[in-house]
Amino acid sequence: MTRVLRRLGWRSFITSSYFACVWVVLADQHRAPGALVVLAIGLVSAAFFGRSSEPEYEGHDGKASDLGPQTAQPARDAIDAHSAEPEQAEHQRARFLGALGHELRNPLNSVTGFSDMLLGGVDGELNAEQERSVRTIRAAAERLLRLVSTVVDQARLEAGTLRLQQQWVAPHELVGEAIEFARSRAEDTSVIGGVSDGLPPVFVDRHRTVQALVSLTVLVIRSSETDIAIRVAPPRRDQAGKGFVQFDLMASLKDSTADTLAVVEKLEQPLSRSDALGLEVAIARNVIETQGGRIWTEAGTAGSLRVCMTLPTSAS
Repeated sequence: MTRVLRRLGWRSFITSSYFACVWVVLADQHRAPGALVVLAIGLVSAAFFGRSSEPEYEGHDGKASDLGPQTAQPARDAIDAHSAEPEQAEHQRARFLGALGHELRNPLNSVTGFSDMLLGGVDGELNAEQERSVRTIRAAAERLLRLVSTVVDQARLEAGTLRLQQQWVAPHELVGEAIEFARSRAEDTSVIGGVSDGLPPVFVDRHRTVQALVSLTVLVIRSSETDIAIRVAPPRRDQAGKGFVQFDLMASLKDSTADTLAVVEKLEQPLSRSDALGLEVAIARNVIETQGGRIWTEAGTAGSLRVCMTLPTSAS
């Protein structure tokens, strides 16, 4: 009964009920011809209203067309597949950039490797001009390799396919590697570090955390144009009782107010920069926050600036 009512619709049900009642009354009064006429009118009306109550769907030409249940289901499937296309496109773009990054990393690693061999005197000593040229080639290859890795990581972040390889790492190892890389990118600036003794290890992706530290260091150097010091304070606990280690990037500023605002803006809106550093800083923030840490800026006394970064001392 329920299936019949759904098929006919409420209008056809009301119409059929009305004419059925009239037919019963006429039948009780022994008016057979009139009862048969009323019954025929009721059946015809029910069929008409049942047909008009079927759902209409809009075709490709913008006109309404009647579609039965068998035709409506493929239409719904097509709509669902079309709405899933943007997500599939993001994953396809991430896979494409990942493959492209792999193909570009191999020759770039070869360039840097052979450059190191030449600088090491494997094929003989280089004169001053040759050494300068090889160092320029190596620096350009490193910069392109870093840009490729940054673009690939950003695509994976957007597609949700970036996987962090987390492990236990001592804070002084992160600082040491970050200082070495930062010095190669800011040769005219002094970068020093200091780590307290007895610090617990942090559970992070070693490579990407070092890159995050390097990106923040280069940001402060380019914003302040002064020397920078990286310090790691003794471990503490937050309000929830979770332990963390804080990394402080400290620099002296020429114009404390203007430089502080510039660094804050670049940290809060890194993608507003027109160079690759803005993308690096954006990835650094995402990587640190994904690992349970955070990044912020503080203005110190005597025109000093401090960029703070915390990392958890637990795997949870």
